[in-house]
Order: sequence, then C-alpha cells, then structure tokens
Amino acid sequence: MAENKYRLITRADFDGVVCGALFNELEMIDDIVFAEPNDMQQGRVPVSDKDISTNLPFVEGIHLCLDHHASEIERVGEHDNLVIDGDAPSAARVVYRHFGGKEKFPKISDDLLNAVDQADSAQYTEEDILAPDNWTLLNFIVDPRTGLDAVGGFNISHNAFLYDLMTYCRHNPIDEILGLPDVQERVNVYLYQKEFAELQLVRSSHVHGKLVVTDLRDEDPIFACNRFLIYALNPECNVSMHISKGAEAGFVRIAIGKSILDKSSKTNIGSMLLEFGGGGHASAGGCRVKEADLGDVKAKLIERISADG
Repeated sequence: MAENKYRLITRADFDGVVCGALFNELEMIDDIVFAEPNDMQQGRVPVSDKDISTNLPFVEGIHLCLDHHASEIERVGEHDNLVIDGDAPSAARVVYRHFGGKEKFPKISDDLLNAVDQADSAQYTEEDILAPDNWTLLNFIVDPRTGLDAVGGFNISHNAFLYDLMTYCRHNPIDEILGLPDVQERVNVYLYQKEFAELQLVRSSHVHGKLVVTDLRDEDPIFACNRFLIYALNPECNVSMHISKGAEAGFVRIAIGKSILDKSSKTNIGSMLLEFGGGGHASAGGCRVKEADLGDVKAKLIERISADG
C-alpha cells in the first residue's frame, strides 16, 4: 500500500478509466476528479501537491502530471514533475511504464492496455466503427462524445459509471464487463440509436470533394453514435466539418477533424482555425463564430480544405 494518497485528475473517457484502474492497483489515490483541458488551463480546477493528473495540461503546483502529448513540453518546458512519453499511444500507457510496467502491474491484462492504446490513438477500421464489439464497444459507450449522456435515464450517472469501471477493468475480462447491468443498459441504447444516427448523419451532411460537412442545428433529438461514424459513412472523404448550436445564443460551433480511415489530408486544421478565432492541433480543432457570419466562414473553410487536398 502506498504511504501517500493523492487525488487523480483525469478525463472522463476510456483512457481516464484505465488511468484510474492503474492508480487503484497501486493504492495511490483516494479521490478522483474529471476535467477537460480547458478547465486546467483556465484554473477552474485548483491543484496542490496532493494531486496527480493524466492526459491533461501541466499546471504549476501539482505533484505529478503524466501525458503523452509531446507538444506539452513545447508549451511549458521541462519540469521534474512532468512526465511526457511522446511514443506512448495513451496516457494510461505512460502511467503503466512510469510506475514499473508488468512488474508493478502483474494483474493488469495486456488486452486492456492494448485496447486503451487503440482507443486513444483512434486506430480503428471501418468494421470497428460500424460493428464494434468487446473493448471497442466499451470505449464507444464510455466516450462522452458519443452522446449517451444527452439521452439520459440511466440507472447511474456517467461519472459514477466511470468510477465503477475503474474497479471492474482491473481484473475482469471484457465479456464479464459487457455483461454488467449498467454496461448492458448503455450498450442497448447505443445499438438502438445506431440506425437512427446513421440516417440523421446522411440527411444532415453534404460532401464537398473530400470534405463532408454535417449541420445538426435543426435536428432534435441528436442520436447517440460514435464520433467516427461519419467517416465510415463517407469513406471517400478525408476531413469532416461538424456544425452545431453554440452554448451562447447567436453563435455557432464548428468542429473539424481528419478522417481516421483516409489519412491523406494535408490541412493543418489547428493552424487554419487560428485565423477564425479558434485553434487545435494538426488533425483536429474548433472555433466559435457568429451565426450571421457562418455562411462566409463555412465557404472560406471549404475552399481552404479543398485546395489543400
């Protein structure tokens, strides 16, 4: 048992679940908080030397920050309490390696680690996207971007569900995990909504060369689906643009990402979106624009992406 206990700050996704499972295995944590990168950068989650973060931006004063995004070193420089493994496909893999690998985690299965690596690096085939099973299916129902939270009506909250999975994922095989009532409940909703989601994406999308533009502002409800479905439905496209209602009235949110199936796009999405008041990284990003400016901004983005190929 570890002498000192820490609070884990991580993201509310499959990588966060496995990070929590690994720290529980080491008996190092006594509390868990879920956060998004912007929460850390804006100081909305105060940290102390009793906190450990994974897959989140480094914040001064934290005990330890573990991440696999090499760009974090460029952003904040090197620190003794910042562990970056740019070769690791997931933050969970960084935790696993940093604390001793198989010697320290003899009961953690390779299947679990390989699954979280695959999930966090989005190494999925068209078949994985259209007919997920096993760990891939679990990842999709855990991913907040799937949209199951908006469906609601589940026996326990999303956060409580993730806390439970941090225990179950430590030693249970995937077939047993998928048989748990709270998992089955979410899987059933996911599978039920899948066909509706496909039809919704088809009627709300238009293809411009190798770019598919989806506008869901007039859709209600928005059906749950994994975030890669748009690429499986449009395999000829290498970039997607997703338009949705902004949190503030009169504004629209634009999210752009590169296909995980056709990786031929040459556009640096984050750099491009800086010109429109947004940002991101080379493969994905977003911006917020006034609704009145959407037509002009969308046309410029389509032109830029199409020109890049």
